[in-house]
Amino acid sequence: MNAIYLYSAGTMQAWSRRALFTFFCTILLWPSLLAKAQIVSSEVQQLYAQAQQAQASDNPKLAEERYRKILRLAPDLGPAYNNLGRIYFNQGRYSDAVTTLTRGLEVAPEMVPAQIMLGASLAQMGNAADAIPHLQAGVAALPQDRFARITLTRALITLNRGDEALAQLQAILQADPKDQEAWYLSGKVHLQLSQADFSQVQSIDAKSPLAQIMSGEIMESMQNTPGAVASYRQAVAAEGDSGNDALQHLAYLYWSTSDWANAKAQYALLIQREPGNCISRWRGAESRMELGETSPDVMNDLNTALTQCPRLGQAHADRARLLLRSGDAKGALQDLKTAESLAPDEPSVQQLLAQTYRSLGDRAQADAANRKFADLQQRIHQTSEEHANSVIKANQ
Repeated sequence: MNAIYLYSAGTMQAWSRRALFTFFCTILLWPSLLAKAQIVSSEVQQLYAQAQQAQASDNPKLAEERYRKILRLAPDLGPAYNNLGRIYFNQGRYSDAVTTLTRGLEVAPEMVPAQIMLGASLAQMGNAADAIPHLQAGVAALPQDRFARITLTRALITLNRGDEALAQLQAILQADPKDQEAWYLSGKVHLQLSQADFSQVQSIDAKSPLAQIMSGEIMESMQNTPGAVASYRQAVAAEGDSGNDALQHLAYLYWSTSDWANAKAQYALLIQREPGNCISRWRGAESRMELGETSPDVMNDLNTALTQCPRLGQAHADRARLLLRSGDAKGALQDLKTAESLAPDEPSVQQLLAQTYRSLGDRAQADAANRKFADLQQRIHQTSEEHANSVIKANQ
């Protein structure tokens, strides 16, 4: 009579084709199992062969029947519980899998794959707390098993154990830096942690400037501009003269949404408080330009901003626009060349360059700038389309 052990890599690989999760877990003949394994009867051997044939023929029902009969004949044959539990797991019969795998681990605690499947089954049943110890044991024994680690990560996220989840994700990404699911879960964990931090900010003092700024940022991320404005205005009132953070948020929101009149007013306040803030001075001047103002004060503010921060490319472009309005195309060209060197991929600079070269009578340079403008616009459009397609594919 030949001895067989119902614990083979082939068994697991055959059933893995139908697994609900990708689960590549090498099935090993652990030394302790070898010591405990029974020399089984010829009937059990025949049943095992039939079970293998059933799984090869994609007949899990027959394979289940054979393993159940094996366990009636040899109730202490741990690997048979593992193989039967795997059938249940692949079919989504998680309660049956838990019962079977628990029994198998009672007779053969060394079966690491059974530990991982038991943890995954418990997690699928919504019992993350009980799943985690089994998954941790599986990861400790088989640290390269991605399924065990990613399933453990998801269970930890469910219980808001973000720091532990990040440690698992770091290990996965070290093995495969392009693991998309791991990056997705990493973002999810960081969002979870940030939400906890935000809640803490609110719980300390919901009326504080920081709490109101945070609320405004959330509203802004949701493109709820009126809600963001309301929150930022409350933050400005709460902040008073003690700081300018809230006022900067409010001014930027007006500027970024092209609410030029309100942006002009808020940046005027910021300039009074922070005369050396080149960003505020430039954006305030740009807001006034968009409102049609051409007074010398606008040019003075742009000159001051560029004296303070000479690498503000957009400020150079704005000053060029003013110079073009006054007929100084040569002065505008100098600013635009500087703006182009600082922001070579900015289409609006190329558009202004084309206009300036036309004013100077240089048709060839104007045409070249127009071509570059079109190329940059096409590149931006293509990037947007690729991003949209990737989002659609990710949600399919």
